[in-house]
Amino acid sequence: MVQKDPVMARLKAETSAYHAKLESLPYFESLIAHQLPLACYVNQLRGLSIIHSVLETEIANTDSEIVAAVWEDRLRKLPLLKEDLDFFKPRVVPDDRAVVDAALAMTQHIRLRQVENPVSLLGYLYVLEGSTLGNSMHRPDIIQTFCLSGLNGSAYYTSYADQVTDNWNRFTKKMNQALDDPSLHDNVIESAHEAFAALETLYEALYPLTPGDTHITRINPEAGNHPMPEDEREIEAALAASQKAWDSFTYYREYFGERGKRFSDSDICWLATLHQFDADTVKKQVDWLSRLLAGRGMPTVMMECTLKCLHQSLVAAIPENEDRYAVFLTVADELRSVRTRRLPETSQKIIIEEFENQVGSKLSGMHTNVAQLILSGRIDEENGFKGASGILEEWYTDPDCFSEKWINAVNHTIQKVCKYLS
Repeated sequence: MVQKDPVMARLKAETSAYHAKLESLPYFESLIAHQLPLACYVNQLRGLSIIHSVLETEIANTDSEIVAAVWEDRLRKLPLLKEDLDFFKPRVVPDDRAVVDAALAMTQHIRLRQVENPVSLLGYLYVLEGSTLGNSMHRPDIIQTFCLSGLNGSAYYTSYADQVTDNWNRFTKKMNQALDDPSLHDNVIESAHEAFAALETLYEALYPLTPGDTHITRINPEAGNHPMPEDEREIEAALAASQKAWDSFTYYREYFGERGKRFSDSDICWLATLHQFDADTVKKQVDWLSRLLAGRGMPTVMMECTLKCLHQSLVAAIPENEDRYAVFLTVADELRSVRTRRLPETSQKIIIEEFENQVGSKLSGMHTNVAQLILSGRIDEENGFKGASGILEEWYTDPDCFSEKWINAVNHTIQKVCKYLS
């Protein structure tokens, strides 16, 4: 019986032509000649951040034991890409729609493969992880072309530093071990071909550029396609509002983390576009998003806070549009009134104060507005917002994260709210 080659040997042999083809594209020729425009480089980082954000999320969340045997968090490149993009943020480099579209098309293939054949995602991982080898060669070109120092703006191109070969050997070993069944190879190789073809389309779009409208993926690589403000002042105001709302509830950071913050930023940028519509339309759109977020563990009091912060930030940024932005305050007040019709503010205040007295000022300062969240979640459930309380209450009664004293206070508050609502 003839022994088939390991999967990594087959991948190398059957995709070798792509490497030469990519390196011959004008983007890399311009980079090697140290003539690549900064906008091309920054848009490359943006395009890759879209791709990596989706691939890394899909792979990390897959149920495939084979994929899990290869994947490890140290393979993540999104943090490095974000670091580079943050460095270049003050340059205000415009988006290129063709680049964004190419990246989004690639993510659609990734998501489809996750549904139909998760193991084939390893073909994409092979291609993108293999790019670290080329990156180490091109890093001097990046540094010289854009006059960079240290890791500023080149963190992605410095993946694994001087351990590139060692890391590639480690990756090769894990791939060969996980894919020791030759019947799995063809799908992975097909996926790698697909990934290389998609990257070719991306790099063809990267040079020369045809800058277009600002795209939401600049804010959140996983946001997909939805509107965002065209006015940079409104974008900055929306992001400031997102931060202020985020800081109002430590639950955001505790439960949803950095990825949650990116979605908070992109959601509020979308909300900021709604001022062009009448109040009824805005209410319907906010209601839709509120129900969606409630199912993910975010009660409507968080949306109310977000809308108030958005109104405040927009008016401060562009005061001449105050009348137009007033709709956000109107809808926020309506969210509040819906809750108070179920449970008067005087009763809510009593419950909140009792909770804070039970846990003490130190804990209530560390975990802000928790009783308010519990109240809102339970009232939202009564109002048909399914899921608004379950995730939240499960989190705040987790004995691995919180003390017995805290959990008792949370349970007492839940019982109190249920009694008031009965």
